[in-house]
This record gives sequence, structure tokens and C-alpha cells, in this order.
Amino acid sequence: MKPIKYYILDVFANNKYQGNQLAVFVDFDNQISDSEMQQIAREINFAETTFIKANEGNERFVVRIFTPEHEVPFAGHPSIGTSYIIAKFILPEIKQKLTLALAHCDIEMTIEQPDSIDESVFNMRQAQPEFREIFTHEEVADELGISLGNLDISLPIQEISTGLPYILIPLNSLKAIENLKFQYSTIQYFLEKRFKYKTNSSTGHSTSFFFFTKETYEATSNYNTRMLLLENNRLSEDAATGSANGCFLAYLLKYINPKITATIEQGFQINRKSYIYLDGVRENETYQINVGGRSKLISEGTWYI
Repeated sequence: MKPIKYYILDVFANNKYQGNQLAVFVDFDNQISDSEMQQIAREINFAETTFIKANEGNERFVVRIFTPEHEVPFAGHPSIGTSYIIAKFILPEIKQKLTLALAHCDIEMTIEQPDSIDESVFNMRQAQPEFREIFTHEEVADELGISLGNLDISLPIQEISTGLPYILIPLNSLKAIENLKFQYSTIQYFLEKRFKYKTNSSTGHSTSFFFFTKETYEATSNYNTRMLLLENNRLSEDAATGSANGCFLAYLLKYINPKITATIEQGFQINRKSYIYLDGVRENETYQINVGGRSKLISEGTWYI
């Protein structure tokens, strides 16, 4: 048996047992095959599991990301958490910046407090957003079964991607976001009709849904959000979603203000309080998309291949 070092942590968490869970494997010797990485991710059954496959001069690290169902080209909380593990356990000297080489693109990571990484916010600079299809409020209300009166019709509903696609849907109250209830078949039909379901999309992945409202549970937050997705043949909710919040920041920069600093609360409805920090600027249709959060180490161990 081949021993592989791994870590478990909570990401976008200000305390343990909050945020989104992540497992990180260190595999510089490339001992884990593609099929084994998928099996491990399925066995752990977190939203994502990452594998650090190469260290290029303690500055650039090749990382692959797997859900229990498939490999993904980019994801937010895995980027934040993997960078924390690299800084804490791999770098001989903690630097303020490092780069993750992901399938979608290279992601630049910034450590706000290199001298105190257990308390530091890690920020990722996401790729330029793609603004895709706009949906009418009426079709979304009718097909998803949301009351039209619960949608914020002053803002558009749009699909956006910075590496993974999300349909962003504005709601007008906490009550509206709390009361969201869907069947898998309802979401599947909506996506299939528009070639966004895994069986007929161009990527082989299903587009996910990101709901947001200006009403919040905590006074220090600016928005409350929920992310719902179809995976492993069930409808799931993500506790904290860095990629979706990057799309959300692009949305805010386009439709609200060309300069945004905001604190997002997510996962509150599933008892996994998460805090995501957004900071961005739009200049001449060029976007600076920075998404940050803290990580809390839970455990470390050895996995046998």
C-alpha cells in the first residue's frame, strides 16, 4: 500500500464546523491515478476534494479538483482551502502570493496576513466573467414554481461564469430565500430545455442556481445567498461557494456599482454558517474579481492507495 498525506478543513469558516468541508491530498509523486482520485472523492463525499500534483518552485502548484461525480476545471472553496494547506504545510517560507494551476486557468492567491495564516483571509483573483443568457422573471417564476412576488424584478436573472456557470436569481426577502423548495425533476426540466443539464450541455456539467437577497441574518453581512445544484442524481445545497460568489461579484459590478466590497453569508439555512468576502472593480468592461475567506484545519492523516 502507498501512503498519501491528506488534510480535512472547513473553508469560508470563521470557526471550526462552519463553512464548506474540503479534503486536500498531497501527491507530488503522482501516485494517485485519475480513476483513484475520482474514487477517493466519492468515498469522502464532500462537495469537492483536491489533489496537489506538482510544486513548481514553491510559487506555482498544479491542483486538480474532483466532486463525487466528476472532475471540475475550477472551484472556489477548494482553491482557498488548498492554498491554506500549501502555505501552512508545504512552503518553507510563507509568502504573500502563490499561484494555483487549475484546469480552467491559473488562479492567483493572496494571503492577507502571512504571519498569522490560521486567522488570515485568503483571496483568489478569478478569471474574467462571461455574461451569458438572460431569463425573464416570468419564465423563472412559472417553470421553477417561485412566486413572482418573491423575485426582485428590479434586477435581472442571468447566467454568469468565471469558470463554472451559475444562474443568478434575485429575491426580495429572507423569507423568500428561506422558503425555496424544489424537486430534482423541476430543476432538471428547466435545465434540459435550455441545454444546460449534464446530459445535453456542452461541458457535460449541469448549470447551478445561485439565489440572493439584500436581507441578512447578521448586521455585518450585505447579502444572504443560497446555491443549489444537481449532482449524484439528487438536489443538493452548497454551504459556501467561491466560484458562484465570483459570478455574483461580477453581477454586482455590472448592475449595482463598478466598485464593490461586501460580506456574504451563505449556508445559514443548512446550519453551516459561511462568510465570503468580495472585493472588486469594473473598469472599461475589465473586471477584477477577488473572493476571500478563512480556513480552519480539522484533521490530518494518511490515506492508503
